[in-house]
Amino acid sequence: MPQNVLDYNFTYPGYWKAAEGPERYRRALYVFRKRSMPDPVMSNFDAPNGDFSCARRVRSNTPLAALTGLNETIFVEAARALALRVLKEGGADDAQRAAYAFFLCTSRHPTEAERGAVLELLHSRRQKLAEGWLNPREITTGDPAKLPPLPAGTSPQDAAAWTLAARVLLNLDETISKK
Repeated sequence: MPQNVLDYNFTYPGYWKAAEGPERYRRALYVFRKRSMPDPVMSNFDAPNGDFSCARRVRSNTPLAALTGLNETIFVEAARALALRVLKEGGADDAQRAAYAFFLCTSRHPTEAERGAVLELLHSRRQKLAEGWLNPREITTGDPAKLPPLPAGTSPQDAAAWTLAARVLLNLDETISKK
């Protein structure tokens, strides 16, 4: 349950403590849900009502899901981790990294147009970083005074540009609802 939902509930559940450290990033097969405080992320992705069983979910695509995928803490942190993984394992240049990142997100190799779009996005974000519009430290860690551990041969600007590209790749419809 996100902390912001717990903070604005009528009564704070004393039995709930948010996970910390490596436990924070574990996947969940069963999650804690309370009818009086539905999880906004699950609601934005059209999760079924918790009052009854649901044998099959209908596929949906809403603007709120797209905004959640771009801005919710869990997705921003996932994009930061994906960016560092791409920089570490993706290859020596941006073209190889773009293909690798796309493959990680969609389980297929990108077309030339798709790879070109990722490279164009990456180039435009690097330009904004170089002009000083964006703070690389804040993008990569959320803290303007801190840097993540970077792979050898990469800069904070690389990590920030790939974090921004990863946010877009993780928000693709094909990434969210694979066929």
